[in-house]
Amino acid sequence: MRIEELDLPKGVLEVLKGQGLEELYPPQAEAIGPALAGKNLVLALPTASGKSLVAYLAAVKKVLAGGRALYIVPLRALASEKLEDLRAFEKLGIRIGVSTGDYDSPGEFLQRYDIVVATSEKADSLLRHRAGWLNELSLIVADEVHLIGDPERGPTLEVIISRFR
Repeated sequence: MRIEELDLPKGVLEVLKGQGLEELYPPQAEAIGPALAGKNLVLALPTASGKSLVAYLAAVKKVLAGGRALYIVPLRALASEKLEDLRAFEKLGIRIGVSTGDYDSPGEFLQRYDIVVATSEKADSLLRHRAGWLNELSLIVADEVHLIGDPERGPTLEVIISRFR
């Protein structure tokens, strides 16, 4: 599937083309329709097969329609990577923020961002502190959701996904 065929807001295609992206891989093409339509989706594909792009485009579409997104990752290093990837969309007026600290706080400063990238532990802290801006979320991405079975990280991820639902 060519990216021109996607139901994307103005400007997004230019960002993608600027990154050299012209065509989706078959699994991306299969998943992108439901993702852009706002459907709940579990995308289980091998590493480097394009799962993140599907999530990015769903988040960007929601934000450009007036929504907000939370992108949950298991590790600080992964949060930094996602932040850098998503910054390509800042030229569309989208504000991207990150919060990965161990400091237990309501994270009110995060309300100024359209897409917030946070670790599972930070998302848990935000929920416990009832950060008001969480009520404005229109999309939540849980990256590396297979870690739900991990004895150390899994329970936190499971709880935050359940609480957000």
